[in-house]
Amino acid sequence: MGEHTDPWQTCRTWMDRVLMINVFVVMVGALWFVVAVGLHGQGLEQPLGRFQQLWTPLFMPAIGLLMAAALLNGGLQWLWRLKTRREQRPPGPRAAVDKQSGNHAP
Repeated sequence: MGEHTDPWQTCRTWMDRVLMINVFVVMVGALWFVVAVGLHGQGLEQPLGRFQQLWTPLFMPAIGLLMAAALLNGGLQWLWRLKTRREQRPPGPRAAVDKQSGNHAP
Protein backbone atom coordinates (compact mmCIF):
# COMPACT_ATOMS: atom_id res chain seq x y z
CA MET A 1 0.00 0.00 0.00
CA GLY A 2 2.97 2.32 0.48
CA GLU A 3 3.79 2.33 -3.21
CA HIS A 4 3.44 5.60 -5.10
CA THR A 5 2.06 5.09 -8.56
CA ASP A 6 1.98 7.44 -11.48
CA PRO A 7 -1.24 9.49 -11.27
CA TRP A 8 -1.69 9.40 -15.05
CA GLN A 9 -1.48 5.61 -15.04
CA THR A 10 -4.03 5.45 -12.21
CA CYS A 11 -6.35 7.79 -14.12
CA ARG A 12 -5.94 5.76 -17.29
CA THR A 13 -6.68 2.52 -15.43
CA TRP A 14 -9.90 3.95 -14.01
CA MET A 15 -10.93 5.38 -17.36
CA ASP A 16 -10.35 1.97 -18.96
CA ARG A 17 -12.57 0.38 -16.31
CA VAL A 18 -15.34 2.94 -16.78
CA LEU A 19 -15.22 2.54 -20.56
CA MET A 20 -15.30 -1.25 -20.25
CA ILE A 21 -18.41 -1.05 -18.06
CA ASN A 22 -19.87 1.42 -20.57
CA VAL A 23 -19.34 -1.01 -23.45
CA PHE A 24 -21.22 -3.70 -21.53
CA VAL A 25 -24.06 -1.26 -20.75
CA VAL A 26 -24.38 -0.47 -24.47
CA MET A 27 -24.29 -4.17 -25.42
CA VAL A 28 -26.90 -5.07 -22.79
CA GLY A 29 -29.05 -2.19 -24.01
CA ALA A 30 -28.81 -3.40 -27.60
CA LEU A 31 -29.75 -6.93 -26.58
CA TRP A 32 -32.60 -5.61 -24.44
CA PHE A 33 -33.88 -3.57 -27.38
CA VAL A 34 -33.86 -6.56 -29.73
CA VAL A 35 -35.68 -8.74 -27.21
CA ALA A 36 -38.15 -5.95 -26.37
CA VAL A 37 -39.01 -5.44 -30.05
CA GLY A 38 -39.57 -9.19 -30.40
CA LEU A 39 -41.81 -9.21 -27.36
CA HIS A 40 -43.62 -6.13 -28.64
CA GLY A 41 -44.52 -8.17 -31.72
CA GLN A 42 -45.96 -10.81 -29.39
CA GLY A 43 -48.12 -8.20 -27.65
CA LEU A 44 -46.01 -7.69 -24.50
CA GLU A 45 -45.43 -3.94 -24.20
CA GLN A 46 -43.65 -3.58 -20.84
CA PRO A 47 -40.01 -4.36 -21.87
CA LEU A 48 -40.08 -1.87 -24.75
CA GLY A 49 -41.80 0.73 -22.56
CA ARG A 50 -39.10 0.33 -19.89
CA PHE A 51 -36.39 0.59 -22.53
CA GLN A 52 -37.94 3.82 -23.80
CA GLN A 53 -38.00 5.19 -20.25
CA LEU A 54 -34.29 4.44 -19.84
CA TRP A 55 -33.28 5.61 -23.32
CA THR A 56 -32.64 9.28 -22.45
CA PRO A 57 -31.12 8.96 -18.96
CA LEU A 58 -29.03 5.81 -19.51
CA PHE A 59 -28.55 4.59 -23.04
CA MET A 60 -28.06 7.89 -24.91
CA PRO A 61 -25.23 9.05 -22.60
CA ALA A 62 -23.66 5.57 -22.70
CA ILE A 63 -23.65 5.54 -26.50
CA GLY A 64 -22.37 9.13 -26.59
CA LEU A 65 -19.52 8.29 -24.21
CA LEU A 66 -18.63 5.26 -26.29
CA MET A 67 -18.54 7.32 -29.50
CA ALA A 68 -16.56 10.14 -27.87
CA ALA A 69 -14.02 7.67 -26.48
CA ALA A 70 -13.64 6.03 -29.90
CA LEU A 71 -13.11 9.39 -31.63
CA LEU A 72 -10.68 10.57 -28.95
CA ASN A 73 -8.75 7.31 -29.13
CA GLY A 74 -8.54 7.52 -32.93
CA GLY A 75 -7.39 11.14 -32.80
CA LEU A 76 -4.75 10.43 -30.18
CA GLN A 77 -3.48 7.42 -32.11
CA TRP A 78 -3.24 9.55 -35.26
CA LEU A 79 -1.29 12.25 -33.39
CA TRP A 80 1.00 9.64 -31.81
CA ARG A 81 1.79 8.12 -35.22
CA LEU A 82 2.40 11.58 -36.71
CA LYS A 83 4.79 12.43 -33.87
CA THR A 84 6.61 9.11 -34.21
CA ARG A 85 7.02 9.56 -37.97
CA ARG A 86 8.43 13.06 -37.52
CA GLU A 87 10.92 11.84 -34.93
CA GLN A 88 12.06 8.98 -37.18
CA ARG A 89 12.28 11.07 -40.37
CA PRO A 90 15.86 11.85 -41.40
CA PRO A 91 16.67 15.55 -41.45
CA GLY A 92 15.99 17.24 -44.77
CA PRO A 93 18.39 19.29 -46.93
CA ARG A 94 17.58 22.48 -45.01
CA ALA A 95 18.95 20.93 -41.81
CA ALA A 96 22.29 20.27 -43.54
CA VAL A 97 22.49 23.85 -44.85
CA ASP A 98 21.58 25.29 -41.46
CA LYS A 99 24.18 23.10 -39.78
CA GLN A 100 26.92 24.29 -42.15
CA SER A 101 26.03 27.96 -41.72
CA GLY A 102 25.56 27.70 -37.96
CA ASN A 103 21.93 28.81 -38.09
CA HIS A 104 19.30 26.89 -36.21
CA ALA A 105 15.98 26.22 -37.88
CA PRO A 106 12.91 27.39 -35.94
